[in-house]
Amino acid sequence: MSNWADTRRADRVAAAEQARENQRMVFEQRRADKAADAELRRQAAEQARADRAAAVAKLTGWTRDHALDLMFLPVILVPAVLAWKAMADYGHTIFGGPGVLLPLFSEGAMWVFAFAVALAARADRPTGWLKAGTWVFAAVAAALNFTHGLDVPGGGIGHGVVMALVSVGGVVVHQLVHANPLRTRRTPAERAAAKLTRDAQRRLHKVRRAAVRQAAAQVGADGTATLLYRPGTFVLRGGVGRPRLSPATVAGLPVNPPGDEVREGLAEEVAAYLAALPAPDVTAAGKTSNPSGRGQTPAQAPAVQVPAEIADKFGGYVARVRAAIDSGRLPAEPSKDAVRKFLRIRATHAAAVWQAATHDDGPDDGGQEVTA
Repeated sequence: MSNWADTRRADRVAAAEQARENQRMVFEQRRADKAADAELRRQAAEQARADRAAAVAKLTGWTRDHALDLMFLPVILVPAVLAWKAMADYGHTIFGGPGVLLPLFSEGAMWVFAFAVALAARADRPTGWLKAGTWVFAAVAAALNFTHGLDVPGGGIGHGVVMALVSVGGVVVHQLVHANPLRTRRTPAERAAAKLTRDAQRRLHKVRRAAVRQAAAQVGADGTATLLYRPGTFVLRGGVGRPRLSPATVAGLPVNPPGDEVREGLAEEVAAYLAALPAPDVTAAGKTSNPSGRGQTPAQAPAVQVPAEIADKFGGYVARVRAAIDSGRLPAEPSKDAVRKFLRIRATHAAAVWQAATHDDGPDDGGQEVTA
């Protein structure tokens, strides 16, 4: 019996201990749940505060960014509302009940084009036709409101003018504010670079036009034609009217030898130049006359005609040829072709330099006069 009683007493003690443990666990669970609920409520409150702060900041930022729009809003909105109401009444008078839709044509079309202009300008798209539509329907709205002002009882020209101005006043202000996007002003360096680019493009266009005018045409057996351009380095001559391309040399760049066609053309120019030279006036005694009164040799050649293209370089060319003759790089009596090859200039220019260098001994020696 004693063992059974001890066992039951031990069971009751264990059951009581288990009940206390269960109660403690329930209490701990409730406390944990309450703490979790409090944490969730705190997080929700913080999230709500953060959302309100973000909304306020977004509204503040939008207001700051659109401060100009907000200032002009009454100036744009009030005339639009007045004109809309006036056109609705006028349409109801003319068309009856459906006439209240008249502002959708007059005012609505004008504002649709105005908003389209602003959106296209912000997207950097063309706005020309949209602006034209805006002003066309603004004229329509002004005409309708002016007519309404004339027809209103007790109205007249004054009423019509006021109503017309009110109808288009809002869209005029809207276009002045929103029609064109803001553009960053370029710096002086950027403007100078843009001007140089434009000048270069214009000069290239002039050079290409001159090259087309001076191009030769090759006609085929079937009648088709192809332009042939002369390659090389050129400068524009004769800026007024129709400029032409003249061969030029650039320091530091090789001089390209002329082709067969060019050589033939130069030979023809040299022959024409030599044929145009006046013959010396030989007297009966076998001596040339001297009308100028300056001392000249009997075999003196006529005055040298300096080509205008090398007028500023002619003296240097003559000095180089005489120095080359003195140093032995050219023979004592060089040919015109030798002078041309030595100076690397055109044959007509070389002929003038050769004549001045080999037949003109200068003013002190009674030499020939060189004219430009």
